[in-house]
Amino acid sequence: MPSYRYRALTQSGEIVVGSLVAPSRGEVERRISYLQLLPIETVEEKARTASSVGLSFGGPSAAEVTTFTRDLALLLKAGARLDDALDLLSNDSDIGRLRPVVGRLRAAIMSGESFADAAAAQPTLFSPMYVALMRVGEASGTLDQVLTALAGERERSEATRRKLTDAMQYPAFVFLAAIGVMLFFLVAVLPNFSAVLRDFGGRADTALGFFMSLSDILRDNATVITLGCATLLAAGWWLLRQARVRAALTSGLAVLPGIGGILTFYRTSLFCRNLGLLLGCGVTLSAALRILVDVMAVTSQRAPWSAAADRVRHGGKLSQALSADNMLPPMALRMLRLGEETGQLPTLSTRIAEFYEAKLQRALDRVGGIVGPAAILLISVVVGGLIVSIMTALLSVTQLVG
Repeated sequence: MPSYRYRALTQSGEIVVGSLVAPSRGEVERRISYLQLLPIETVEEKARTASSVGLSFGGPSAAEVTTFTRDLALLLKAGARLDDALDLLSNDSDIGRLRPVVGRLRAAIMSGESFADAAAAQPTLFSPMYVALMRVGEASGTLDQVLTALAGERERSEATRRKLTDAMQYPAFVFLAAIGVMLFFLVAVLPNFSAVLRDFGGRADTALGFFMSLSDILRDNATVITLGCATLLAAGWWLLRQARVRAALTSGLAVLPGIGGILTFYRTSLFCRNLGLLLGCGVTLSAALRILVDVMAVTSQRAPWSAAADRVRHGGKLSQALSADNMLPPMALRMLRLGEETGQLPTLSTRIAEFYEAKLQRALDRVGGIVGPAAILLISVVVGGLIVSIMTALLSVTQLVG
């Protein structure tokens, strides 16, 4: 999705600059107008090099951004000025590869830009939600508190992503090991037996005949198959880096038994956690939803979230807007409705997130406990069946020779 650099005029006559990631220039101008700013200029930014955004192979990681956020909050709480805090952090080894970016942030601030505008110029590192919270913190004089809350939320989000990754590592390892065993069996073991069977005219059943033919194909076309697999892996890696592809893949996986529940729990906890953070820092509900459209677009299709934000912007209730497309579970919607009615939406949003994070962990434990043994059982059945077929065919050869 393209990034646009804009200049706009505030109601007090000041000029502000910033950067937004949006599907079109019209969407950028609509968002600027919604913030009660008068657009002056909107220009699409050219594709940046890895060094300009601070990301490449071996570029700054999400954990380094979180460390930077936490340390900056501590320095501001200790009474340091923002430029002095950034100067200290630009030489801090704890933030690793982020240090050049911090230096550019300080230079932008010293030239008159706000911290939020300077961060907006690095959209790959600092999300729209990050920038919006910085803007709120600077306007209210609570930047240290906002940074503390944001760092805590980033740490929780990273912990949740690690849970997802860790839960999938064992099944993925077992699956890849099973593929490796099958390939070794087909390429290195089975040809020795198939040569004997063919020389002596042994009888092979349908399954064994199929695997013998597959073994011949793999050995005769090893180079082509290897290059094809490498090409597919590279293409898959590139596609998974595209936000639209990830959203489409997530929507497709949602229909699978078990996986759909995990994705629902993760999507609900992500939405409610970020909603509670934004509202707790003073962002209005309508503005928070516009920010969350970009966040939630990676978990499902973008259109329903954008439509829900528009309904709230035009006076609708949050729970009703989200229920229109069944975007969240009924229990979460009821809790959000209760939060709207009692005026405790930030608090209840955080509690909903904690509830569904616990459900997510239990679901991951169940799936991990089923997928791994199932993969082992499957490969055992396949290899065992092949061994039985080979032994039967060899017995037939023995009878013929005898």
